[in-house]
Amino acid sequence: MSAGSPNKPTTNNYKFIDSIRFISMMCIVMEHSSPLLGLRFPNFKDQMVQTLALQFEKSGTIIFFILAGFLIGDKFMVYSTKTYLSRRLKTTFKPWLFWLLIFLSLLCTDQFVRFFKFGNRDMIDHPVLFLLEKLDFIVTQTSFWFIINFMFCITFLLLFRKYLYTITYGIILALLSLFYSVNLYFEWIPTTHTIALFGFIFYLWLGVMLHKYFQSFCSWAEKQSFGISAVAVLITFALACMESLNLIKLGSMDAFNTLRLTNIIFSLACFVFLFKFCNFDWIEDLNPRATTFGIHLIHHILIIVVIPLIYKPLHIGFTDKPVLYLAAFQFITFIIIYPTSYLTAYLIGKTKNWKWTVGQ
Repeated sequence: MSAGSPNKPTTNNYKFIDSIRFISMMCIVMEHSSPLLGLRFPNFKDQMVQTLALQFEKSGTIIFFILAGFLIGDKFMVYSTKTYLSRRLKTTFKPWLFWLLIFLSLLCTDQFVRFFKFGNRDMIDHPVLFLLEKLDFIVTQTSFWFIINFMFCITFLLLFRKYLYTITYGIILALLSLFYSVNLYFEWIPTTHTIALFGFIFYLWLGVMLHKYFQSFCSWAEKQSFGISAVAVLITFALACMESLNLIKLGSMDAFNTLRLTNIIFSLACFVFLFKFCNFDWIEDLNPRATTFGIHLIHHILIIVVIPLIYKPLHIGFTDKPVLYLAAFQFITFIIIYPTSYLTAYLIGKTKNWKWTVGQ
């Protein structure tokens, strides 16, 4: 399929998913590669640079949930709820657990090295506390949380399967998501991503509905011009940046939250644009369906464990560095991490006994 028009499927291949999933995963990895995450700058110009660097890739997570919902809608033609969830546990949770243990082992190995080289006794003196702290870090502070949230959202969605195709159910899920958007300003509950368990279910539902009315969506998308779609992306991008800057001004600790209302609209605009204009043949050749989950599981391990081993001997650090320096290293780190994650997932997928660890 060439760039410029979505593929209207005559089979259940849905090639457009390859392109969108590939690009969305690039966005997710780029965001996690940024040393700008979690930093606060007093200068407005620095805040602007940080916002621009982090916002343009913020559509990835919501788009991923939409795609997952679309595929759920497709699988409903084949599997019962019980069978589908059972398969999900086998193909999703089992690899997740495997790489979590790999991650934990590498962090422990790093601590052993620190003990022998520098005498750091954190793990030696308090081994249980150390393991619990590292486990909490992996599960709640890295991309591994996405899988927990994803499985919760799927389970919740399917618990009410008989209402799945009703607009009322969709409105309820939309209101749950919008609650987190409003909560960023009032902070009735913590704004951290681990609290937003119900925030992403709506986008799974949206994907399911997209599958049901796919031909109608294709007909609508065909009528959208490049100019209008591109302007929609640019305007919603600008609005999302403005909201983040406003949240920073208000003192929010989560100014780049994915569930900001403007970022939701930006993500939807990006989805339409990618669907219509970014279906590239070369992406399909990279077989993203076989590698994307592996990339998701592997990339944060590389960021946390491997990148310091590269940067430290080169005396590359991020403490008290200018914002442009940090923004540059967002892209440098991404250029290292994404191809490495892809190649690792690709090679593992070629093995007979270990391909299950990347979801195959």
